[in-house]
Amino acid sequence: MREATGLVREAGARDILALAAMNMSWGLSAFWYFFWGPYYAPGGDLNMGITVVLIPMLFGSVVWAMMATIMPRSGGDYIFNSRILHPVLGFLSSLGWVAVNFIWCATLSAYVSSPALADLAYLMGWSSLGAFAASGLGIFVVGTLVIAVFTVILIYGMKLYLNIQMIMFGFGVLWFLIIWALLATHTHTDFVNGWNALSAQYGSGTYDQLNGAATTAGVSIAPSVQATLLLMPISFWGLGYPYFAAFIAGETKSVHKSTMIGMPAALALCGISWYITNYFLQSIVGQNFLASVSYFGGNGVAPYTLPFYPNFEVFAAVLTNNSILIFLIGFGFIAWNLLYAALSIIGQSRIALAWSFDRIAPPIFGEVSERTHTPWKNMVIFAIGGEILLFIYAFYAPVLLVSYTATIPQILTTFILTSIAAMVIPFRKKLKTVYEMSAVSKYKIASIPIISVCGVIYFGILVAVLYYYFTDPALGSLYVPSLAVTGAVYVFGLIYFYAIRSYRMKQGIDIRLAYTELPPE
Repeated sequence: MREATGLVREAGARDILALAAMNMSWGLSAFWYFFWGPYYAPGGDLNMGITVVLIPMLFGSVVWAMMATIMPRSGGDYIFNSRILHPVLGFLSSLGWVAVNFIWCATLSAYVSSPALADLAYLMGWSSLGAFAASGLGIFVVGTLVIAVFTVILIYGMKLYLNIQMIMFGFGVLWFLIIWALLATHTHTDFVNGWNALSAQYGSGTYDQLNGAATTAGVSIAPSVQATLLLMPISFWGLGYPYFAAFIAGETKSVHKSTMIGMPAALALCGISWYITNYFLQSIVGQNFLASVSYFGGNGVAPYTLPFYPNFEVFAAVLTNNSILIFLIGFGFIAWNLLYAALSIIGQSRIALAWSFDRIAPPIFGEVSERTHTPWKNMVIFAIGGEILLFIYAFYAPVLLVSYTATIPQILTTFILTSIAAMVIPFRKKLKTVYEMSAVSKYKIASIPIISVCGVIYFGILVAVLYYYFTDPALGSLYVPSLAVTGAVYVFGLIYFYAIRSYRMKQGIDIRLAYTELPPE
C-alpha cells in the first residue's frame, strides 16, 4: 500500500509493563482466581495454583518479547506466524484473536458496570446505583460509554491512551496496597465481626452460618493434588495474558529492551501481588470461608443473599468505616476493568492494519490518519462489533459469551502457534537473516537457542491448560455452541484467505510475495 504504516513509536518500557499488567488485569483476574478457584477446587493449594502457571508463563512472556524483537512490527501473532509457519496459519491465528476479542470487548466492558461499579455503589451505601449498575440496562449504558469514550481516545492518539493507562494502573496498584494494609492491621475476629455486620444489612448468612451450610453441602477443603492442578486453568485467566505488547511492537521505542523488561516484569509482579493477597486472605479470612462463600455466592443461593459477588475487596472493605478508603477500593477495581475495550480495539486494529498491508483485507483497514497516526476507521468498525456483542450480553447474556468461547480459540491458535513459531524460527532458512540480525540470536544455552527452549516450555503449559478446558465440565468442556462458533470462524477464515488470494492474483497481485519479507514499519 505504501512504504510506511504511518504509526509512530510512542511506548516505552514503563508503558509496556503497564500494558501487560492491564491486559492481565492483576485485579480482575485476582478476583476470578480467589473467587472461582475455591469454588471449583476448594481443596486446592492457592499458592501452588499460582506457581504451576507463573513459572512456565515467564518463559511464555519471553517468547512474545523475543518475537516482537525479531519482528518489530504492529500486528502481533499475525506477523510472526504468517512469516515463520505459513501465511494461512498466521491469518487463522490472528482471525481467531480478532473474533474472540469482540467477546472480550463486550463482556469486560460490561464488567465495568457489574461487578465493578455495582460493588463500589453497594460498598458506599448507594443501593439504587448498585441495582442499576447490575441491571441489563445499566450494563448496556455503562459498557456503551466505556466503548465509545475509549474509541474516541484511541482515535485521538496512542500517547493520550498510554497516559490514561498509567493513571489507571496507579489506581489499580493503590487498590492492592489499601486491601493489604487493611488485612494486615486487623485480626480474624475483626473480619468476622465486619462480615457479620455487612451480612445483617442484607439478611445474608453470617460467617459461621456460611461455613456450617457449606459443610452440610459437602464442600471440603481437604488438601488435594488433583484440586490444585484444577486451579491451573483458573490462574491462567490472568497469568496467561502478558503478551499484548507484541501487538504494538511497531509503536514501541527500543523494542527489545522495552518488551524484555515490560512483559516478564508485569507477569512476575502479578504473581507476587497474588501471593501477598493469598497470604492475607488465608491469615484473616481463612480457606474454609473462601470455599464456603464462593460456593454459595457462585451458585447464587442462600444463605448468601448479598447483591454482589464475594469479591475479596469486600473482605477488606468490611474492616473500615473510612469512606475515602472504601471509595478507593471500589474505584481501584473499576480501574482494573476499565481498559479492556481499548485493548481489544487496539489489538484488532493493528492486526487488520497488517492484513491490509499484505492485501488480504480491504484498504480501509490500512488507512492511518496523518494527524493522529491512528487507523481510526478500522477502530470504529471494531468498536461497533464490540457494541453489538455488548447488547447481546446485557439483555440476553447467553452462555455462549463466556470465557470458554473466548479462551479456547486464543490458546488453540494464537498462543500454540506462536509457541511453535518460537521453537522453529532459529532453524528456518528463509528467516535466517532476520533472526541473526536480532539481539535474540545471541541468547543460547550451549548451542541451543533460548527462544526455542522458551517455546517448548510455553507449549507445555498451553497443552496442560487445554486438557482441563476440554475435559472438565465445570469449565464448559466441549460446549457445542462454543465449538460451533470457533469452528465457523476458522472455516470462514480458510475460505476467505484462499478466495482473496485468488482475487488478488486476478488483479495481478501475488500476495504470497508479501510473506517473504517483513511488512513496512
